[in-house]
Amino acid sequence: MKTVKSKISFYLIKILFIISVSLICLNGKIFAATGDTTWVTTFNQNFQNWADVHYGNFTLPDTNTHYKQILMYYTIGCPSAGCDPWDRLGWIKLYTDSTNGFEIARIITPYNIVGGGYPGQCVFVLDVTDFMPLLHDQVRLGSYIESWIGGTRGWLVTVKFAFIEGEIPYKPFKVINLWQDNHVLYGDPSNPPESHLPARDILIDPLTSKAKVKVTTTGHGQGNTDNAAEFSFKIHTLLVGSASYSHNLWRGDCSSNPCSPQGGTWQFARAGWCPGASVIPWENDVSDVITPGQNINVDYNLQSYENFCRPTNPSCVNGVTCSDCNFNNNGHTEPHYTIQSQLILYKANPFINIENTGSEVPDTYSLEQNFPNPFNPVTSIIFGVKETSSVKLNIYDVQGRLIETLFAGNLNPGEFRADWNGSGFASGIYIYKLEVSNGRETEFISAKKMMLVK
Repeated sequence: MKTVKSKISFYLIKILFIISVSLICLNGKIFAATGDTTWVTTFNQNFQNWADVHYGNFTLPDTNTHYKQILMYYTIGCPSAGCDPWDRLGWIKLYTDSTNGFEIARIITPYNIVGGGYPGQCVFVLDVTDFMPLLHDQVRLGSYIESWIGGTRGWLVTVKFAFIEGEIPYKPFKVINLWQDNHVLYGDPSNPPESHLPARDILIDPLTSKAKVKVTTTGHGQGNTDNAAEFSFKIHTLLVGSASYSHNLWRGDCSSNPCSPQGGTWQFARAGWCPGASVIPWENDVSDVITPGQNINVDYNLQSYENFCRPTNPSCVNGVTCSDCNFNNNGHTEPHYTIQSQLILYKANPFINIENTGSEVPDTYSLEQNFPNPFNPVTSIIFGVKETSSVKLNIYDVQGRLIETLFAGNLNPGEFRADWNGSGFASGIYIYKLEVSNGRETEFISAKKMMLVK
């Protein structure tokens, strides 16, 4: 019996040792080692063959663990009766309520991929880290493929998320929908795109350090003037404040398709997409043109265009203007764009925005004057922590409004430095404030002024 107990004790010690070396402690909180991945399967072999949304409620990791990246693995395969052999638009949306959905991924299904040396299934890998503020705890997802084939053919959809642990300098903390329209008619003066894409005034959260506008647009319809919109090369323009960003909505890499070989004309270039590929969003860093705490005007414009081959054009003549002035759901379909877009706001990650400057343990809590001061645009703040404590280091404007959190978490005893980049803020006086608590009561509060001069 003594030998059995000894063996049990040995294995318990061994297990505890393995656990201890596989975890790290960051600011008093336990995390798995950076790079560790948590996998979550949501839709699993979900059969889709009609243009309806398939909904599901799923549990994702909570926010206690820190992630540096979230990847979506979207697998599309065929049921025993076969796939829908046509290129169809598909998406995954996250719903925060019954009507407000955020498109987090878009794909186009391949042509035939069964038999003849074809791959049988396709796996699309999409980076969805920007949607980190939404992808946690209990979520409601929708999966859609614009298929009308019915019967027993269709698609089997599996969606898995990989949550990769670690820290990133700036973490997304807010996602704002801008334009959501799956059928922006193109080329009809009586129904211009501007009526579907109104300019937006967006209030930028005061805590914002960086910002990005993400636009996912694909063109559809053929047999029109310029063969719009699927095979028409057009310029799209994003206006953010006084800045302008242009984009050639075209995908010329379809011949190197990730889901090839396929049947059909999958290798031809198209307006923002390829059959059997995920759609690559158009991303714009707008950090330099936004001001935290203030509104910014955002607008989205399409290149001027008129489709003369349409039934509402009184001058259209069959066989002259085009082969058929009427849309026929075959070789001549209505030109339009499917547009989904978001404004992503980021704030500095407090868990990597701080540096331990020495090994000596101070005997008091302290907050020193920032240096340099005045500064443009970066300054450093030194503070001391005498015992393991909960620490907050915040930046306020002169009206007392919180504009950025440099650090919020637990710290062991030591002297620390935090850097603040004021490039996104106007010249003026700012206040930095340190609050320290040991869990029993607030132990230390100190605030100092600093001046940003541009």
